[in-house]
Amino acid sequence: MFRLLLFLLTVPITGTVTDFLTGSGIEGIVVTDGYSHALTDASGMFAIDADSLARTVSITVPAEYEIPLGKDGRPAFFKYIGDEDLNFRLKARRKVSDKFTLIAVSDAHVRDSMNVDRFFSESIPDIQRTIKRHRRDGQVIGISLGDQLWDVMDRAPVIKKGFTSFKLRRSTVPFFYCIGNHDHDNKGGKSEYAVTEHFVRNFGPTDYSFDIGNAHFVVMDDIQYTGTQRDGIKISYTTGLNDTQMKWLREDLALVRDKKDKVVVFCVHSALYGRFAHKPEVKALLEEFAEAHVLSGHEHNINNVFHDEGRIWEHNIQALCGAWWFSNLSPSGCPLGYGVLGFDGHSLAWEYNKATTEDAGFQMRVYSGNDSYGPDTPFSGIKSEEAKRDNVYAWPEALKGHFVVRIWNGTSDWEVKFVQNGVETPMKQTEVKFFDACSAAYMVDVFGAPYGGSRIYKADVDAFWTVPAPSGDPASEKDWEIVATHRMPSGKTVTYRSHTLMQDYRGFATGTHYMR
Repeated sequence: MFRLLLFLLTVPITGTVTDFLTGSGIEGIVVTDGYSHALTDASGMFAIDADSLARTVSITVPAEYEIPLGKDGRPAFFKYIGDEDLNFRLKARRKVSDKFTLIAVSDAHVRDSMNVDRFFSESIPDIQRTIKRHRRDGQVIGISLGDQLWDVMDRAPVIKKGFTSFKLRRSTVPFFYCIGNHDHDNKGGKSEYAVTEHFVRNFGPTDYSFDIGNAHFVVMDDIQYTGTQRDGIKISYTTGLNDTQMKWLREDLALVRDKKDKVVVFCVHSALYGRFAHKPEVKALLEEFAEAHVLSGHEHNINNVFHDEGRIWEHNIQALCGAWWFSNLSPSGCPLGYGVLGFDGHSLAWEYNKATTEDAGFQMRVYSGNDSYGPDTPFSGIKSEEAKRDNVYAWPEALKGHFVVRIWNGTSDWEVKFVQNGVETPMKQTEVKFFDACSAAYMVDVFGAPYGGSRIYKADVDAFWTVPAPSGDPASEKDWEIVATHRMPSGKTVTYRSHTLMQDYRGFATGTHYMR
């Protein structure tokens, strides 16, 4: 009886993985249905008893082989169960390198025509320029960390058209996908299987892995469906992994060789640092590697978190749409945009947060602690009569007479200096968190704090550094510069500079540019 029940719950699947040029089988390729794993034999054949709920069979593409691409431009590391052809052909790389660049995008939130217009006129060209900028840094790949959609499922072709349009040296840049809460189709049914069906059919599997350089990437669905919200559109959910996913993750990572010499990159939509089911077990598995990174989104802001005394570095990426496309800002005041990470060997060599339409060096704003923002603050791109503003926002009283520097992904591993006439003065990171008064005034009183109320635009952050202005008035100082240096785990450093004081709303309005 048990054997019969087991048979009914599984579907026998067979296929091959062969070399594109020689046709010979490739041994030891990891194959999964999202529930269990198998390995190809000496002839490249695999057999797996796929779970009855499995919809795809995928392979973990080894670093020695190119990431295959389908006719539609998507990475072709998976097949849909039921297709006649369940065979994979891989092309060996001419040169295997540990150097590569990752473009990390999150929360595109494409729904209406305005979203689509900005997505194609601003975001896609900007990412393409960044890809070309890093063409000498090895292969470039991308991943979208969820919420490609905004509860409107028929926008999937739009997103795919954008993310499969990137080119480098006449070849398409592979762009992978992670599922977010707004990618769940609440009209598709009343189960986790039903509400993820649309994503799987349009973007691919929800739990999978691949290798590139010296890194092992794991992409997983950390949105656990629990029902429907009152609006009847969005789903209700918890975050983290379920028991079945944990079993799959343990098996996947157990098949990785030489963990102590490799990087692992764990990709999810909702942050690991939040309420995350099975968090301790996940972290323990990641810490078996030489270096561990987590990529997440969902918060729409930039948050760098170092788990367990720095053994895991989580990069919580700002939203591509920022504050839902209303401006050029994310809710907490950093620019809308995406993350760019460069890997070399078994370590992260460099990383920065790319503000859409701006150059890569734009990593900070410099404010005066004397300034406040209210009805008299100059606007950019907004007619004064259209701005219904009554409140006045100021920096904390203790920062009067100080330069206040906001670094997008600033954490304690940054060294920030105030330089004037050749004299360097170290700046101190603030011990008490506070919100960005300038951006909060703009988003709350100009736009009425859309999607979430004023609390999300007045969220306290700790990415500020301050130093007293010699005269007590930053606006009167001359010949000064802020020099900010970011140190990587590898020991490598990247330095950024700014010499412009931000005293208005330059660049905040859609379609305008920041001035530095």
